[in-house]
Amino acid sequence: MSRVYTVTFSGVAVTGAQDLVYVKNAAASNKLLKILRRWVSATDNTVPTGQMIQLRERRLPATVTDPSSQGSSPTPAPRDGGDAAATFTSMANATTKATTTGTVQVLYETGCHIFNGFDDIHDEPPTIAPGQSYVFELLTTTVTGTVHLSGGVEVEEIG
Repeated sequence: MSRVYTVTFSGVAVTGAQDLVYVKNAAASNKLLKILRRWVSATDNTVPTGQMIQLRERRLPATVTDPSSQGSSPTPAPRDGGDAAATFTSMANATTKATTTGTVQVLYETGCHIFNGFDDIHDEPPTIAPGQSYVFELLTTTVTGTVHLSGGVEVEEIG
């Protein structure tokens, strides 16, 4: 049986590169995760400085060190209110990125204009096996002006 969960962050001030959403599939979970959708947009009341931002998705395949900086630990929200709690954990907006002892697998890279934001559904969702982690990250090292972002990731838990 599969269940879909959403991991979100809201109105976070960004100044540079960071892990927007980090999802960790515990090695003992015996469940697969599929990343269905990811999105990010500027949420300021005034128009931010026009600029491009770089985004990337990575799978961390081996021993993973969680991000070690400030951020939040949002609870994955089930799409169906009657579903059980997710077995995976998540973090948002960590400025010290997650690392792995394995070879990082880049799943997707793109850029977008900050006025348009980014919202995309995978045609073939990547899987995150037990013991692996997933990162949706902002690569832009310097963000011009005051920018607040909101966004998230939709995750299907199978098993």
